[in-house]
Amino acid sequence: MTDTPDYISKKQLEIWLAKPVAERFRLACEAIDEVNAQTEQRIRNHHPGISEGDLRAEFIRQNYKDQLDPAYMEDIIKWVKEKYKDKAEHNIPS
Repeated sequence: MTDTPDYISKKQLEIWLAKPVAERFRLACEAIDEVNAQTEQRIRNHHPGISEGDLRAEFIRQNYKDQLDPAYMEDIIKWVKEKYKDKAEHNIPS
């Protein structure tokens, strides 16, 4: 569902396509970074004190739960938690 009239959507697309490819790429990357930061903050708000490994695992779970097979997802989560556990034990920055 959209409440944006077609003529506005067409104008937005026209403006977007008028930008150089490098600018469109930069803006898209900034938008992805912003959404990722918001997701991480939401997870932190719901789980104060969450470890970095658990944060990364939950981030992956929330972002890819509909795309990845559950068994594969659990393998990834296990790997991420082990990776961050090793970093924490050896005081390696993330």
